[in-house]
Amino acid sequence: MIREALKSRATRLVVAATIVVAIASVSAPGFAGPGAAVTPPTAPATAPLRMSDSGLARIRGSEAFIAHVYDDGAGNPTIGYGHLIRPGENFSGGITQAQADALFRQDVERVVNPALDRITIALNQNQVDALGSFIFNVGTGGFIKNLLSHVNAGEIEGVTNRMLQYITGRDARTGRRQVLRGLLTRRQFEVALFKNPVQLKYLSGIMPRS
Repeated sequence: MIREALKSRATRLVVAATIVVAIASVSAPGFAGPGAAVTPPTAPATAPLRMSDSGLARIRGSEAFIAHVYDDGAGNPTIGYGHLIRPGENFSGGITQAQADALFRQDVERVVNPALDRITIALNQNQVDALGSFIFNVGTGGFIKNLLSHVNAGEIEGVTNRMLQYITGRDARTGRRQVLRGLLTRRQFEVALFKNPVQLKYLSGIMPRS
């Protein structure tokens, strides 16, 4: 009789323990319940690569504000802060600096940011600013075709060597293509910035403004 009582008590303890474990499992965070689809944990969203305010200011300083239509050195009609005039746009009467600022923000959003979104590795802010300056000046085609694979492979020398190839333009007087001092200065600054992790404000004196 004692043996039977002990066996019965042990059985009751096992059942009670099973119930407690089941209740704890149902109450645990992330438990979906029997038959429910299990949702895997979501990885934290990575912030997109975007230029800093100082990097954007550097572009405006390099481009300089020009209120009337001019040739960018490659035969492209340009106005404001290096805004390439698109089909259907008419700035024959010139623009104000406020209008140039608005066009600049639109160009960064339309041209620079989608190109930066193609980068698949982590970069420091100086590298983002250097590439953003390059993209704004050269365009997405040159960046995607000749730089992007080197960037995503983490090949710093490959990136900077390619950047330094974009230093020629058409001479306004002769029409011949040649090295332009302004482009050379800009590429040299972008390369120095890309290779240096120090914040932009400490590098502002490395190269003179173009």
